[in-house]
Amino acid sequence: MAIDHEVIPFSSNAGKKALRYLPKWTIYGTIGIVVLIVVGILKTLLPLAAMSLILCLIWKQARNY
Repeated sequence: MAIDHEVIPFSSNAGKKALRYLPKWTIYGTIGIVVLIVVGILKTLLPLAAMSLILCLIWKQARNY
């Protein structure tokens, strides 16, 4: 619930203790964007890690001969 600035006198501390209002869509939107970024990073890093492990295995097999 928002606080009306005209109701609280300037000498009162009640306005300083009030919480700022954030709409739910802002919170959900931020969470959605963070999830998309994390999924994008994982989609990039997991194949690179798998390819590097496979190349390591191939390199070790090639050096044994």
